[in-house]
Amino acid sequence: MNTHALSRRQVIATAGATIGAAAVGMATASPSVATSARAASQTDSVPEFWYQDNNLGQGGGVPPDFRARYDDLAAWDKARDRMHTFSIGQNALIKQGLRDDPTLLASMAAAHADQHFAYNVTQATTWWWGYYRQTGEIPPGRPNFTRTINELRDLVSAGFNLTDIMLQSVLSKPGPGRFLGYSMERRIQDVVEFNDQVRGEFPGVRIGLITPLTNPEIHPPWRETWAWVQSELRSAGHELDFIHFDKPFEHPRLELESPSGVMTWEKMIEVEQYAKSLGITYGIQCTDGRAGRVSNNEFRRLVLEGIATYVDHGGAADRYILWPFHPYPDHSTPDDLGPLPPEGASQMRVFREIAAGAAAQHAPRANQTQ
Repeated sequence: MNTHALSRRQVIATAGATIGAAAVGMATASPSVATSARAASQTDSVPEFWYQDNNLGQGGGVPPDFRARYDDLAAWDKARDRMHTFSIGQNALIKQGLRDDPTLLASMAAAHADQHFAYNVTQATTWWWGYYRQTGEIPPGRPNFTRTINELRDLVSAGFNLTDIMLQSVLSKPGPGRFLGYSMERRIQDVVEFNDQVRGEFPGVRIGLITPLTNPEIHPPWRETWAWVQSELRSAGHELDFIHFDKPFEHPRLELESPSGVMTWEKMIEVEQYAKSLGITYGIQCTDGRAGRVSNNEFRRLVLEGIATYVDHGGAADRYILWPFHPYPDHSTPDDLGPLPPEGASQMRVFREIAAGAAAQHAPRANQTQ
C-alpha cells in the first residue's frame, strides 16, 4: 500500500471543495486556464478518433476478415488516414495467437505505422481471479504484471508505436461468479501498482481507464471514486492520463436505469464535464448494444445518431473510440462510402463516417485532424 496516498476519508472530505472550485474556475476562466496543462496540450489534436476491432461479443474475438485485410491495405486506406489510434485488446492478442505469428504482427505494425497504438489490458482487473477460484479467498500480495510487460515488449519489438494503455473495467468488473467483495481500495491499489511496474520500463506511455459509473450499492459514488484514483496516482508520482467512459448509447437513448441511476444524454454530458474539471482527457466508447445485436446497418445508424445526439446536447469529448463488442458489425472492411452494400456497413465504413460526422464538424476548426 502507498502510505503517502490520501485515504478514502480524506478524499471524501476534500473532493466537494475541489469540485466546487473547479466548477467556478471553469465558469469564469479562459479555456487555457480552465484545463490542466496536460489536457490543454491536446487541444491541437482533438477530437481524436480511435479504432478497436469488434470482438463479436466473444472475449478475444475478431472479425472474420481481420487477418486478410492486412493483405489488402487499399480496401481500408481511407479509414487509416483518419485513425488517430489503433488499439488491440489483450484477450485478442492471446486468443488469436498474434504473438506466435511474427509475420502477421509485423504486417500489422507496418500498416499502422502512421497511427498511435493503444493496448487494452484486462490483467489489472483479472490478476487475482485464478487464486480466488482455487481458494475462495482474495490473494494477500501485490499483483505481478510481468505478463503484460512482456506482451508490451513484443508489440514494441514488432514495430508498434506504443503510446497508450487502457485498463479495462478495473474499477467495476465483478469477480468470478459475480463476486462483489473485491474492494474499491484494492482496485485502486492495483491501478497504482500497474503504473509503478509499467511506467518504469515505458516511461512515456499514457495510462488510463475504461470505466462505467460505479455501483453505489457496492462502491463509493463515481465522482468520489474518480477523484480518489487520481489522488492515489498523484501521491505515487503518476497521473491518470485519461478516462474512456463505457456507456453504450442504448442507455441514454432509452433512458435505461441502473444502480447508478437513469442514464440520459444530459447525464452523459455531466460525466464529461466532471472528468474535464479534474483535468483528465476524456473519451467516450461509441457503440450501441441493442443495435449491435440486430444488424450491421442498424448498428451504423444508431451509433452515428448517438454521437450526433451527444454533440447536440453539448458533448465535446477529447476522443471518440469505436469499439463494438456485439455480433454486429460482423466484418471490418472495406471502408467504401456510398450506397450500402447487401451485407451492410463494415466497421471501417462506420469509423470513416464517425471521423467525418457530427463530432468533427462541431469541433473547433483548429482541433480537427485529417
